[in-house]
Amino acid sequence: MEALDQAIGNLCAQLTKADAPKNSFKLLSSLQQTQEEFKDRGEALYSSLNVHDSFPQLASIDLEFVHILLAARDLKINIQKRAIGSFSEWDKLDQAAGGREQSL
Repeated sequence: MEALDQAIGNLCAQLTKADAPKNSFKLLSSLQQTQEEFKDRGEALYSSLNVHDSFPQLASIDLEFVHILLAARDLKINIQKRAIGSFSEWDKLDQAAGGREQSL
């Protein structure tokens, strides 16, 4: 979201320097309104996830950082599931080859 804010700010500066047509400023205003709506919806979605109820220590941390933390947590869980599945496959292969104690 911060990158989008910065990009819109840069666009506004460029349009001002270039003496852009009035229509460009109308479109820029519309873009800024849409961006604000997007930000409000993102914050509403974040609050609906009840992250602050589950993790009260994250209440004062930036929304984007918490999003990255939750994505990393989900990724870790997926990796663990795949690793456990892989270990189970190897265990089944060991049993089929003559027992658990004997390696292939």
